[in-house]
Amino acid sequence: MEKITNYGPILIRKGPYKGRIGYYDDTDMDGKLIIYPNVPIYCSDYYKVSQSAATSVIPTACLAERLSDIDHELYKNCSLEHLPAEEEIMLLHERTFCSDMLTARHLRSMQKFQDQNKTEVFISHSSVDLAFSRAIATDLMDAGFSVFLDDWSINIGERIFEKISTGLCESKALIMIISKDYLKSVCCTDEWGAFYGKALHDKSCVIYPIIIDDSVPPALISQIKYLRFNGDEYASALSTLLRSLRKQFSK
Repeated sequence: MEKITNYGPILIRKGPYKGRIGYYDDTDMDGKLIIYPNVPIYCSDYYKVSQSAATSVIPTACLAERLSDIDHELYKNCSLEHLPAEEEIMLLHERTFCSDMLTARHLRSMQKFQDQNKTEVFISHSSVDLAFSRAIATDLMDAGFSVFLDDWSINIGERIFEKISTGLCESKALIMIISKDYLKSVCCTDEWGAFYGKALHDKSCVIYPIIIDDSVPPALISQIKYLRFNGDEYASALSTLLRSLRKQFSK
């Protein structure tokens, strides 16, 4: 069990507040963590959770997912008015906190991206899954890897095919963000097909299939061990992915 000692952002993993993200500011007499929905200077309401229910590890995709959940809850409340005013205020504070964290991470990753002079990991994804792909890219860059993500790597006026070809040639790892939309995409099939051919001749190149829905990987890829990134499995799957990438690039 993680022992939380540093004040700061916290993700609640279980219990009545499961999924919420807040700021750990203090511990009560019983050893429970006092969590605010935002930095304490901005709010006074809080809730308490046990040490075992919280973690300081907050993957970027969890931030994006929590923002979406909060928006959905607030939208429902606009039409049904089922939330007490105090709860609505707590959600608004949490939304601001999560949004600020997500923006800061993306800005930090964009700065790192501008400073990188090589590409190690190519992220192949459907345009429909761009938000998830940005989250994965952000987590990888926070872990010290340089990435190719078309949304960041291709500027206005540049030739898309040439940039993708260069990214595939430079990269030693391909992350396939597999979904139903990915499997329908001709461009995505071209990307993983090209890298698959490259990996057959260069054993230092590795494909990491990531499944984000109930899709089945393509026949050629099904022989490769894959990860499922969904729900509560995201954090552990990300840890497994990072461990594999570090092992690959340490050789």
